[in-house]
Amino acid sequence: MTTLAAPKLSVVITNFNYADFVGTAIDSVLSQDTDIELVVVDDCSKDNSREIIQSYGDRIIPVLQAVNQGHGGGFNAGYARTTGDLVMFLDADDFLLPGAVQTILANYDPAIGMYLYRMNYADAEGTLGGLYPPLEVPLADGDVSAQLREAGHYSGTITSGLVYTRTALEQVMPMDSEMFRQGGDGYLSATVPLHAVAKGFDQSISAYRLHGSQHSQFAKAYAKRARWRIGHQQDCFACIRDHAARLGLPTADDLGERDTGHLQERLISLLFEPDQHPVKTDTRKNLLSELRAANRERFGSKALPRNAWWILIGLLPSGAARTVLSWKIDVAARPAWMNSLGRTLRKRLGVVTN
Repeated sequence: MTTLAAPKLSVVITNFNYADFVGTAIDSVLSQDTDIELVVVDDCSKDNSREIIQSYGDRIIPVLQAVNQGHGGGFNAGYARTTGDLVMFLDADDFLLPGAVQTILANYDPAIGMYLYRMNYADAEGTLGGLYPPLEVPLADGDVSAQLREAGHYSGTITSGLVYTRTALEQVMPMDSEMFRQGGDGYLSATVPLHAVAKGFDQSISAYRLHGSQHSQFAKAYAKRARWRIGHQQDCFACIRDHAARLGLPTADDLGERDTGHLQERLISLLFEPDQHPVKTDTRKNLLSELRAANRERFGSKALPRNAWWILIGLLPSGAARTVLSWKIDVAARPAWMNSLGRTLRKRLGVVTN
């Protein structure tokens, strides 16, 4: 029986103005029981991040950008310095959980190119909470290329829950740093599964920290956030088409039209700031119809609790519809009775309601 050689793991931490958190991220990697190659990229921070990074000396590989290049540029610069068989990108405000690296290495399989893990939510102080994505949401498992090319989406996760093989990343890196100044993980999630098999694990390897200074947050500017996400998703669709074409594979003409996440962002943009909505052919009625249809296609008999939101929003006048939609997309905006109802539905029906 042939024993696989233990793979080497490289972790890339990408940092911009996260002096309050980057030390914790670095320590969480260095404190693992297994030696890891740790690359820390600073993207021209204006706080004291660089002093913190440099204080670790030769325990890390520092990459101090001369020009701010954004999230994707940080990924490119960090990846270029790695030598591991496996590569993980860790956001500087997140951190690895104890035993994470042992879990990653134990799950190594040369047939897999992209590993998807759960994360624990954490607050600004690092106190752990529930899982993201929750266990009710199954992570991608296997060859999802066809689903990606037909729908533009699959059930995945974000930066600090993803691990890639070097051979998979070699097919897609470097990315367009200007196109992906934010959301570099979105590019990798959209392209790597076209070249490699993905596998999801229910184990949690990292903490996804929620705090008020997250670069990706837009506070209560729901429409602004939605417009950014629409543009980001459309960029990802373009990359799916590009990489599929390189492989001689077909893609659907209507990528995103059956993706509930993409449709929801378009509805948010349309309802909250219709004058700035980027998809001029959208109507409230059509988007709600497409959302219900997408849920029925994906969830079958379990679609009704999810579609209850869309049915209600379709019946309400615009002002009330915006209020209900804000409850759906922003847990903090919900009245107490709504959160209680959501917990009851999740428990009794085994579905995700937020």
